[in-house]
Amino acid sequence: MTETQKLIARIHALAAKLERSPSTISAKVLGGGQVLADLEAGKTITLAKYERANALLAAMEKTPRPSEAA
Repeated sequence: MTETQKLIARIHALAAKLERSPSTISAKVLGGGQVLADLEAGKTITLAKYERANALLAAMEKTPRPSEAA
């Protein structure tokens, strides 16, 4: 699995955990909902954007599920 595939999988997993759409998570971590679709289609992002996305994902992954927050 490539680093891009891992990033895509993490975005989808976080979206499921937070009960949000993957494009919503993509908008927050990649700067746009369409960026995820572009990655899935084989396009690339800069290393800076990739590192920023990983940092934001790591922080967001620590948040509890909506059902656990109550």
